[in-house]
Amino acid sequence: MNPALCMPLSTVRSGRTVLLRRMTAGCEMTARLAAMGLTPGVSVHVYRNDRNGPVVLGLHGGRVMLGRRMAERVSVQETTDA
Repeated sequence: MNPALCMPLSTVRSGRTVLLRRMTAGCEMTARLAAMGLTPGVSVHVYRNDRNGPVVLGLHGGRVMLGRRMAERVSVQETTDA
């Protein structure tokens, strides 16, 4: 993984598909994200990210919402087929 290609999830525009790379969070937050299905290597679609309010993501056939501060701690990489 090239760290230069990673960006915070909170900066990804709506309509993009990204690949989760890592979480820079404590054990409790990492466990909470994993319980929602957000683990390194998973592909997620950003349905809504208008720079205000939560980020709405699609994964595993469902949708989850992340608060802005939580989304800032998730590093992602854009996929080539986005």
